[in-house]
Amino acid sequence: MSGRSEIVARFSEFASGESLDLWEGALLVALLVDPAEDLDVSRARVEGLVGKVRQAGRGQPRLEDLVRVLFAEEGFGGDADSYDDPANSSVARVLDKKTGLPITLSIVTIEVGRRTGLPLSGVGLPGHFVVGGAALPPGRFLDPFDGGRLADVAELTRRVSSIFGSPVSLSPDAFVPDSSRAVLLRALFNLRRSWERRDRFEEALDALSCAEALAPGDATMLRERGLLLLRAGRAAEALVLLESYMQVAEEDDAEAISKLVKIVREGGASHERDAGNGEASRRVFTLEQAREMLPRIREITSRAVAQYARITPGDDGEQERQGVVHEWVREVASFGAEIKGLWLVDFDSGAGYYCWKYPEPGLEYFHGYEEGFAGRLPLQ
Repeated sequence: MSGRSEIVARFSEFASGESLDLWEGALLVALLVDPAEDLDVSRARVEGLVGKVRQAGRGQPRLEDLVRVLFAEEGFGGDADSYDDPANSSVARVLDKKTGLPITLSIVTIEVGRRTGLPLSGVGLPGHFVVGGAALPPGRFLDPFDGGRLADVAELTRRVSSIFGSPVSLSPDAFVPDSSRAVLLRALFNLRRSWERRDRFEEALDALSCAEALAPGDATMLRERGLLLLRAGRAAEALVLLESYMQVAEEDDAEAISKLVKIVREGGASHERDAGNGEASRRVFTLEQAREMLPRIREITSRAVAQYARITPGDDGEQERQGVVHEWVREVASFGAEIKGLWLVDFDSGAGYYCWKYPEPGLEYFHGYEEGFAGRLPLQ
């Protein structure tokens, strides 16, 4: 392959099919990470793992053989040290170094299991990803990031709670297996976010283009592309998409986006990097860190809201209001938080966002990277 544009086109053709092969889709994502990747090497490595599992079971598909080969003998497990490295979104790199993200490790596990006759499926939890399916004992899930450990619903709920730093409730629906399309969509959002954190916006836009191919007609993609273009400094293109999204968004999300559009149109902040939200200031927060910072963010926001409200509308007043908003954006962004609308602030957790909107008294909500304000879930 020569260039990511060809890979995006190839992925778009793949995504147009009705029944998607999860493994082949994941290999295309690996090409997006590194266009020079030799996928035949990856296929051969999987075939080698399949052979070892079959040999261990003497031709009989057994879960214990799969777990022993992949996690005890081969040593597959989570990459906690460089979790956010874009390479961890490539199943080819995961097969090479035997570490990666929960989702890419799960995809490798599912494919080896499928080829050995074990029906497995991906289960996307908030901030985490595990393997489920009929090959597992009832009510149990395999966690490839945790060395192939089997866990039940209560254990995984505690794991997700530890990731977000606060107890969370997971409904039974959270443990329903995801489709191949949904798994690939999530993998691409992870990759997009990894590149976005590094200000590699063209690569992030390519990942988003592939995600859009998986979800044609999904209006939230207008929001995601608009916000990404805004961060990349392409405000004119961003505004067209964000204004289109406002027409179909749910009320709260539409309100947040409309206020952000107003800020940009009035020149209060041309884009997030101009407001001090560049690579040096963006950061990943624990819930404790975000909550410790919130009183200062809330104080800054409360002051800005009061100043904004006191200004009389009009030509001179609008210019003064722009100044208030611009200073608010600059101050909030200097803490590493992300502006997602007027008086709407997100803190990147590394697994999604802690979300706060003035005048909420505390930081009590989170949402995934692929959801916006309307997709917020409560922290307990």
